[in-house]
Amino acid sequence: MYRYLVIDERDSVTIFTLNRPERLNALGPELRAELLDALRRFNNDPKKRVGIITGSGKAFSAGADISTKPSEPGAVNLEDELRNSFHLILREIRFSDKLFIAAINGVAAGAGISLAVACDFAFASKSSRFVMAFQNIGLAPDTGLTLMMARLVGAKALRYLLVGGEFTAEEAESMGLIKVVDDPLGEAIKFANEIAQGPFRAYVHSKKLINEALFKDLEQFLVTEARLQGELGNTHDFIEGVSAFLEKRRPRFVGY
Repeated sequence: MYRYLVIDERDSVTIFTLNRPERLNALGPELRAELLDALRRFNNDPKKRVGIITGSGKAFSAGADISTKPSEPGAVNLEDELRNSFHLILREIRFSDKLFIAAINGVAAGAGISLAVACDFAFASKSSRFVMAFQNIGLAPDTGLTLMMARLVGAKALRYLLVGGEFTAEEAESMGLIKVVDDPLGEAIKFANEIAQGPFRAYVHSKKLINEALFKDLEQFLVTEARLQGELGNTHDFIEGVSAFLEKRRPRFVGY
């Protein structure tokens, strides 16, 4: 049914596998469209209770797909990309009446981290890495990551949110973001079945209360995030950052 997404239906549990291993499961337009469609179908199915999101190959997801250099500032409308794609996916996970588990294998970068953090639970292998690389291409964190990590982690996240960087699975576990396990997908499936067989309505209402307590202003935040990221997409630093990434060299930023 999908080109870049594998769906594994297991009664009330569905496994969504991002399947672009040659691109480290980067979230290109087609994969995003497929994931959004699959999530909507899942959320509209009353028989479904738990969704597991994972990646094929050596990565969970490398985040946005950076494969072409913008021809000039403003050539890529990042505000529209966020509003019409990334943010829609985030809402389907965070504001769903189902529960979601991330099974993280290998690297999670950029919006890939957002995808994992948006889930209600996350399991990761010890070798997993979390790479905040937005600033490396002249951008700020997006797909709700600043609000979610600031609320869930607090001061420990500020350095990464401000200037980027990388942290290990053990560091992510110390922040409370994930649980390190030997077999992330196996543990996710086991836990998903436990949730599905439990007092599910109570779990869903508990999720709604968590959203009310922590993410009540997420919608307004996403409006601001999209606008500011759109402004950064109009800068010379964004073009230079993408160019340096594609050319595998250090960027020469000028600050605008």
